[in-house]
Amino acid sequence: MAAVPAGVEWGDMVIVSSVIIGAATFLFRRYIFGAKPAHEQTIAQRAAAAAAAQTGALPAGGARRPYDPERDMVVKMRNAGKNVVILYGSQTGTAEDFATRLGKDIHSAAVRPLVLDPEQYDWQCLASLGSDELVIFVLATAGEGEATDNMEAWFAALASDAETPEDSEVPEFRQPEDRELDEDTPLQEISYAMFGLGNNTYERFNHHARVVDGRLQALGATRVGERGEGDDDADIEEDFARWKEATLPLIRQHLGSTTPLESGDESPPEPTWKIAEAAAAQRVWTKGEFFEGAVATHDSRHPFAAPVTAAMDLTPTADRHVLHVEVDLAGSGMRHESGDHIGVYPTNADEEVDLLLSALGLLDRADVPIAVRATDPFAPQQSLFPVETTTYRAAFRHYLEITAPVPRAQIASLVLPFARSEAARNYLRPLAVDKDAHAATVAAGCMTPARLINGVHAAERQAGTPDEELFVLPVEAAFELCPRLQARLYSISSSGKVHPERPTITAVVLQYDAKTEQAQQAKLGARRCGVATNYLLGVLRYLRGDRAVDLESAAAGHALRTGCLVSDSTELPGGDASSAALVSDGKNHVLQSFTLQPAPDSSLDARALTMPV
Repeated sequence: MAAVPAGVEWGDMVIVSSVIIGAATFLFRRYIFGAKPAHEQTIAQRAAAAAAAQTGALPAGGARRPYDPERDMVVKMRNAGKNVVILYGSQTGTAEDFATRLGKDIHSAAVRPLVLDPEQYDWQCLASLGSDELVIFVLATAGEGEATDNMEAWFAALASDAETPEDSEVPEFRQPEDRELDEDTPLQEISYAMFGLGNNTYERFNHHARVVDGRLQALGATRVGERGEGDDDADIEEDFARWKEATLPLIRQHLGSTTPLESGDESPPEPTWKIAEAAAAQRVWTKGEFFEGAVATHDSRHPFAAPVTAAMDLTPTADRHVLHVEVDLAGSGMRHESGDHIGVYPTNADEEVDLLLSALGLLDRADVPIAVRATDPFAPQQSLFPVETTTYRAAFRHYLEITAPVPRAQIASLVLPFARSEAARNYLRPLAVDKDAHAATVAAGCMTPARLINGVHAAERQAGTPDEELFVLPVEAAFELCPRLQARLYSISSSGKVHPERPTITAVVLQYDAKTEQAQQAKLGARRCGVATNYLLGVLRYLRGDRAVDLESAAAGHALRTGCLVSDSTELPGGDASSAALVSDGKNHVLQSFTLQPAPDSSLDARALTMPV
């Protein structure tokens, strides 16, 4: 037995030893007692366990992930004939959308980008990039300064010490065949560019991008241009545009391009998507399905159809709707704890869907089965929708974001090139090149794709444009113009201990009037409605008994489907939902129509609903 130092009593030794043993047990509890089984883990714990497995640090069995060429982004890039990899860290889809748009903006003979999801590739291969290649990171910050789910493994490897990233260990990258890696700066041959997306109302603004940027430089990598930082609380689109304007010429120069990017080119772009219409299909998905069959774990790609068990307006006498909505997670295997969010996948209002279908000339083909595939065989996303075959109506109702203002860069690249008349070009060009004109007309007026197209048509009618020159936006361009409809995240307002399977959310219904004269004159008026909160208001109205139209018993000719919710005072439209007069409730809120999905094995009268979360 070792001697006890003089002046130290046995009681002190017991206390100190207990503290040390307790601390060690806490730190290594996962390896002493084993991890919780999956069904006992919270959503956050499952995500952390999956991330730990992907980093190669102690996955199941304790062995590091073996090299897999299918997960080597450098091999993927070179096999595709590319020299730039764009990696996106995206939680709600905005960073992924920015990365995809960046790939199109930067493409030229000398700059050949490939957009990839880092979750599908191993960080260990990053050091294999050559000096004549480039990696671009487009990274959103999630939560209170965390990495996005699909960047967890990369972030954990680059910043192993999350509290003080500068003290992180040097990751063990895969050794390239053409050179030896330096022990302390293994990325000294790597060049990269960085754009971050965040919100300055959070304390750790753009923390994800800032940490990755700092760690890459500490490991020897060289940044091309400045790190861009987009602020969602201000104008993230303009932040992105300014960063591209300053950085893209430097990227082209780095890759040996001697010709400047043609900023005045207004020729139609190559389509990203190709649409195949089918007279009939074996299975057509029209109800917003995300996948077929059963899954072991529900996640953002496989949401759970949660029955809505309660919905109420917490402020019935106030001038706004504050909603309380409760869902049932029984059977999902999901649990939640403090700080977790619940993602609600909303449905676009029927009026907005029909407005866009009408603007694109698709009302008569709205229910034709379609399959939409990528034109690039190396694109990371080969299918636009999570299902094989859907319809134009279902695509705009369930899968695409159709109610956001059209960004200035998108008007320039995807709308203006299809203007054939002088009136259309004169209308669109200021909105594409003038920041102030865009802010005053498109942003302030919330000009969605449908309203923008209708604005062009109005300008052409006023100018007397011949029919053969009238503006027509191809459906392929419209699909590219509308990002994928993402889940809206709401903080869970109930206790996971008291109600482990019935989380609740509390949300204020968003409606406001656009402040431009053009919006006042637009079809559907000037009122703008938040997608998710008005969908939740529709859920509340449905559950409390507002009228649901049945196609079989309603008057022939209208476009509403079984389960479609309309106000009691709304007359059935003769052609499409957008032609119906707007109806407001006692709080001056516009009541939109929604095609809602009744719960399985329930009749329409039972008022049972499911909501994907």
